[in-house]
Amino acid sequence: MGTIFLRVIKDRKTSLIIYCLTGMGLLWMFIAMFPIVQEQTEGIMAMIEGMPEGFMKAFGVDAESFTTVEGFLAAKQYSATWPMMVILLLVALAGTVIAGEIEKGSIEISLSRPVSRTKIYFGRYFVGLISLAAFTFCSVFSVIPLAELYNIDIAFSNVFKLSIITFLFGWAILSLAMLLSSIFSEKNRVYMVVGSLMIGMYILNTIALIKESIEYVKYVSFFHYLDTVGALIFNTIGNTSVIVFICVAIICTIIGMLIFQKRDIQAG
Repeated sequence: MGTIFLRVIKDRKTSLIIYCLTGMGLLWMFIAMFPIVQEQTEGIMAMIEGMPEGFMKAFGVDAESFTTVEGFLAAKQYSATWPMMVILLLVALAGTVIAGEIEKGSIEISLSRPVSRTKIYFGRYFVGLISLAAFTFCSVFSVIPLAELYNIDIAFSNVFKLSIITFLFGWAILSLAMLLSSIFSEKNRVYMVVGSLMIGMYILNTIALIKESIEYVKYVSFFHYLDTVGALIFNTIGNTSVIVFICVAIICTIIGMLIFQKRDIQAG
């Protein structure tokens, strides 16, 4: 399993470095923007005062989005840009390491060796976890030195809580993508299905925030449980969010492994 892990991580290291640098770059941009936005708070709030309350909730628009760096980053970076980046990173990885190799026929080389399918599966799965951990660390904890660069105070404990909830969100995405990668024999199908699910979840969560009569639909969306505002502003993580993400991750991992163990794999 160690050999498989090292080979896959070597193949993916360049894209991972690019993602990490991009995540840090975007974070730097938002932090650099904050002092300017803060100066314009009064005018911005006057402009959005007449907007519907549901619309403002759906798009993370409130006073703290402009008056505190935590609120600004929670609304602009970690509720929108960051989830999109981590989904792209993990789905691309998961789709490539199993379905992509089945499609090319290269997985037959791994299967011909005296290594169990469980080790093959988890060798690839742990590459995803390491990639997620590296991206989370770079794109979350770099907020501390970047904020210091602009003389902006931000609490380490809040950033730590943010790293936990974002990592759990990514873990659930990775496990779901690996499950689908073990089902399909083409990576594009993995991209399409996971992409459709994520878009659907985002839309449902947005609709639930706007229309209270169907508020219950938010509970099927991962984005509802990604409470970056609670973590970064209030230093709290909901128990429900932790349970949902962990349960999804574990269940998808087990099912994906069992499917990969038993399926008849042929090159696409």
